[in-house]
Amino acid sequence: MLSDFQKQKISRMFRFFDADGNKVIEPEDMDIIAEEFRKSFGWQVGSEDDKKFKGALKKYWRRLTLGNEDAQDEPITLEVFLKAYERNLQSPQSYEEYVKPFLDHIYPAIDTNKDDMLQPSEFNHLYLGFRNSLQEAQAAFQKLDLNGDGVLSREEVYQHFYDFHFSQDTNAPGNFFFGSL
Repeated sequence: MLSDFQKQKISRMFRFFDADGNKVIEPEDMDIIAEEFRKSFGWQVGSEDDKKFKGALKKYWRRLTLGNEDAQDEPITLEVFLKAYERNLQSPQSYEEYVKPFLDHIYPAIDTNKDDMLQPSEFNHLYLGFRNSLQEAQAAFQKLDLNGDGVLSREEVYQHFYDFHFSQDTNAPGNFFFGSL
């Protein structure tokens, strides 16, 4: 069962995936998100990174609706989204199977210089793609860069993504992964 704090965080993520703001997630939202990220990162239409990101979104959509009798081809409401995440966050193993693959698929595209770290500019593009401001991106980067080295290693990014989903600590930096709650 999701805690109230997890529900708050997953609801924040729902608002990101509800790209058109109509209170449901539909396949069209994935197209809007893909276009926002393409523009934010400056990817050419049909480029390798554009294709990787779109593919990751399509896989995410299938995983979200797969095995979810309430969803099938219907728009996904917040209630259904929370149920899917309750199922997908039952254990660290279910997280590894259903949630983490999204990051596995988008990381190669957002790491634009392929150094296995997110530079501040790459993180800014990611955050702008989440429909946050540049100021929010810079503030979140400071919170997430725990060792102060000016980059986010792949390990740091994955740990913050995990903490976003599981941490009950309201001050955990990972809570800012998708923007302010």
